[in-house]
Amino acid sequence: MSVKIAKYSGFCFGVKRAIKISTEAAMKNHEIITLGPVIHNPQMVEKLAQKGIKSISDYSEIKGRPTIIRSHGVEKGIMAKLHRDNIEIINATCPYVSKTQEYALQLSQDGYQVIILGDKTHPEVIALKSYVEGEAIIVAKSSDLPEGKFNKVGIISQTTRRIEDLQGLVKILVPRCEELRVINTICNVTSVRQDSTIKLAKESDLMIVIGGKNSSNTKMLARISENFVKTFHIETASEIDKKWLQHKDKIGITAGASTPDWIIVEVYNKILKCVGNIEKQVSKVEDIPGFKEEKNG
Repeated sequence: MSVKIAKYSGFCFGVKRAIKISTEAAMKNHEIITLGPVIHNPQMVEKLAQKGIKSISDYSEIKGRPTIIRSHGVEKGIMAKLHRDNIEIINATCPYVSKTQEYALQLSQDGYQVIILGDKTHPEVIALKSYVEGEAIIVAKSSDLPEGKFNKVGIISQTTRRIEDLQGLVKILVPRCEELRVINTICNVTSVRQDSTIKLAKESDLMIVIGGKNSSNTKMLARISENFVKTFHIETASEIDKKWLQHKDKIGITAGASTPDWIIVEVYNKILKCVGNIEKQVSKVEDIPGFKEEKNG
């Protein structure tokens, strides 16, 4: 049996940055909070909590404490309120998300009907919508579009969507509007992770997708992988069932952008243990077959 990891897996730039900013801030402040989890990985959020970084869900819980802005960003009105209340802000919003917010504001100010491709319940999209002056239309897929014609339309996307979904939305809108402006706000990190997952899924008998059950980009990896091979989405190694691995020769692993290395290593080693191959267990993610391809790519 072979076990291989997708070429691009685990922490992305934005997540690494958010964790670094949060950790450094916690070293300087005894009481520090985040509005919502910094990233969508419960295990990593718990580790940050052990460093004194508490996640809250309501603004009233801030109580004057320094506040970390999560990687997904927060609503424009909340940022304004933090400034008005003289709260110390530690902004860990992913720069790609911040740029998308700028596009949302500019498009609406230029008179475009803004259409956002994304999950309306996701914190990134909730924040993004708040930067639109006027009403934004949010669609998870092109079939969600309201009927009728449009004049000026500006399209942006949640950073973790599939490029094919954006292309499909554009195709539907072209004959339905007078003017169409499309800004591709899908993060390149998302695209390369999806592509490497597809490549590995096509070569595998089974795929294990590792990451938070609340992580949009991880759930997308799982949906993509399912198109090619039996796939299981897990958060930790404890969820692995030995029965999954029976009669499987090629097992693929991929991980969302919020999944820390140590969880990936635990999953890989658990798979090897289940198949009785403990002599090949690793201590760092770089030693998992397939990972070093990223360094050389």
